[in-house]
Amino acid sequence: MGTLLSLILGILFFPVTLLASWVVVAPQEEKLVLIWGKLRTVLKAQGLHFINLWGRNVITISTKRQSMEIHKTTVADHNGNPIIIAAVCTYEVIDSVKAALSVENYQDFIRSQAVAVLKQVASKYPYESPDGHCLKSEASVIAQEMIGVLQQKGEVAGVRILSFEISDLSYAPEIAQSMLVRQQAQALIAARQIVVEGAVGIVHDAMVMLAEKGVHLNDEERSRITGNLLAIICGEAKVQPTYSVQDSGQNTALLERIAAQLEKAGSGK
Repeated sequence: MGTLLSLILGILFFPVTLLASWVVVAPQEEKLVLIWGKLRTVLKAQGLHFINLWGRNVITISTKRQSMEIHKTTVADHNGNPIIIAAVCTYEVIDSVKAALSVENYQDFIRSQAVAVLKQVASKYPYESPDGHCLKSEASVIAQEMIGVLQQKGEVAGVRILSFEISDLSYAPEIAQSMLVRQQAQALIAARQIVVEGAVGIVHDAMVMLAEKGVHLNDEERSRITGNLLAIICGEAKVQPTYSVQDSGQNTALLERIAAQLEKAGSGK
């Protein structure tokens, strides 16, 4: 019935039909032709096509690669900390019929689904973690997971997800300062651990060298020397060893004995 009606109208208004029934298909573009609400054909070949305009509705779908930016949004990570995250998604239409008829607007549909996937996947990982299993260090793994999840949701719209990458990642302003203080504290602790490990190694080497040169110390003397060396090496400022009044004679005697033993060992060689 619809075809017959289009034919009759086309004959009655032949000049208008002849001039207005041409449809142009551009590169990387497909056009769905609906006649009186029914899908008649899909035009994929580039060029000029003649389709009777009466009862015709043409829907244009681009098959070019398209990208969309998901602007900064606040998400709670795996530890419950609010973070600000943004991403860029690239996709292309592989089924123009689904893109045009299965969803209201395939671009808005993919955008809303991408936002949901980004929040869903980001909430599964902490912002940072000592073992490296976090948003900051596993961007490629997280991107592949987001592509897989979004692809399942995008099947109904006839699109293929090509990439889904995090473009911005930071703590939310309300906790950014606290997180910065924590990071600084962790960095300071790590630095002090390195200093202490080095100081212990230096003290150990000093004791070994004294023993090799014939200087024999008892436990109290080793403890005193170790404490002084650690205080000097581990101190943040320039440190000089100090001695209490009651121990000054012992320390002086210890230094004199070490010097005498070193001199004796040297003269013996």
